[in-house]
Amino acid sequence: MPVPDGLELSAAAAAPLGLATAVLLLTDAGRLRATDNVLVHSAGGGVGSAIAQLVPLLGGLGTLIGTVGRPEKAAAAVESGYDHAFARDEKLADAVRAATDGRGVDLVLDPLGTTALELDLDVTAPGGRIVLFGNAGGGAVSDLPPLGRLMAGNLSVTGFSHRAFAATAPEHLARAIRTTLDLQANRGLNIPLTELPGLEAVPAAHDAMQEGRGTGKYVVRVAG
Repeated sequence: MPVPDGLELSAAAAAPLGLATAVLLLTDAGRLRATDNVLVHSAGGGVGSAIAQLVPLLGGLGTLIGTVGRPEKAAAAVESGYDHAFARDEKLADAVRAATDGRGVDLVLDPLGTTALELDLDVTAPGGRIVLFGNAGGGAVSDLPPLGRLMAGNLSVTGFSHRAFAATAPEHLARAIRTTLDLQANRGLNIPLTELPGLEAVPAAHDAMQEGRGTGKYVVRVAG
């Protein structure tokens, strides 16, 4: 897929995975509507940073809330475009409700497996959608909530996998990549990016992400 004129190759390298994932989460999986309040876990990461910029670019006008693993990362999430950012602690549900004037959120994008699913269910407004797209929490995945609870709240829980799209519906992924490249080249989409000088720097980057110190997207320069 050609890189548009004027777009740095390192920035384009972030499109196929992180940025395309963010586009597909909001469009195909999340069915973003203009008035939706949106909650995003791991708001400081590459996908989370992209979502903060993509929501308004894709027409979202509601309140955008991010969660972070460490309180000191909340300010950076707000700077990246979130209206509010909160640490994932025992006060999180109340903070989300207060930020939405008690209404709750319409769309939750959650990469934490099922570790935050109970909270997601508690803060999602009637008719809302919860999209689970990873297991960054690292723990065992719990069972999904009973059908009766979902029906009572008119809630839906959806799974998303970038890898599965690539294997079974590559045309969806190709469309998302073209969208991200266009937004990067022409609409100012720009996420925090760290270019690692070579493969030897990758383990330290993995350590930073595992410890909650990672920010934005990492790309690696590999010599030919």
